[in-house]
Amino acid sequence: MDITTETPTFFHDAPGIGMTQLLDGKTTGRTRIDVATLAPGSTLPRHAAGTDQVFAVLAGRGRVSSDDGVEHPVGPGTTVRWSKGEQHTSWADTEMTVVIVQTREATQD
Repeated sequence: MDITTETPTFFHDAPGIGMTQLLDGKTTGRTRIDVATLAPGSTLPRHAAGTDQVFAVLAGRGRVSSDDGVEHPVGPGTTVRWSKGEQHTSWADTEMTVVIVQTREATQD
């Protein structure tokens, strides 16, 4: 067993967003897992997904959008999937806790 206490990383270009990496993607070679806490009113800036990505809301309420810019409400139990290269953003209306899973394609040997 390995028990650790992680300190979230905060980003200057995304005030109110703290992320803790649970799996760095190097251990498995393909999958990275982060837990993000978004303060009320904070935004993850619009960006292209670097890999296929799952955004699972554990607590709180907010909104997400994709390439079309249409906002969709999200809350506990909502899972959003973005494909590699897809532009997307998210906003927290209340404090929101999410798990973000990013998976790279397997490479051929």
